[in-house]
Amino acid sequence: MKIAGIVLFLIGSVVLLIGLAVCITTLTSDYASLACERAAKDQKAISDARARCAGNTECFRQAIVGLTTQDDCDQRKSFMNKQLVMGIVPAVIGGVLAFIGLLLTVFGFVRARRNRQGPPLASS
Repeated sequence: MKIAGIVLFLIGSVVLLIGLAVCITTLTSDYASLACERAAKDQKAISDARARCAGNTECFRQAIVGLTTQDDCDQRKSFMNKQLVMGIVPAVIGGVLAFIGLLLTVFGFVRARRNRQGPPLASS
């Protein structure tokens, strides 16, 4: 029980650290915010292109090449939210495994210590 607890604690700790690293990397990334800033700046150019091309799809596509749309912003936000979930789930699972491993280890040592002491001596 002690060895299983130690192994479970170590595996859980590693999974927890990996999950936390993914979460921190995702939260500090500017992948989505940068796209949203560009989309806000490019919104006027997209509106001008829409007015200039007036229903001509090919003209509109050529006019907005290289511009960031609000759809790009939404897609990147969605991707970052999914990535954050992919970091939170392992972090929670790793934390639970580490806690269970710690409990198993502590109870294993306590039980082994009680068993080693043996029965109390009879007094005369």
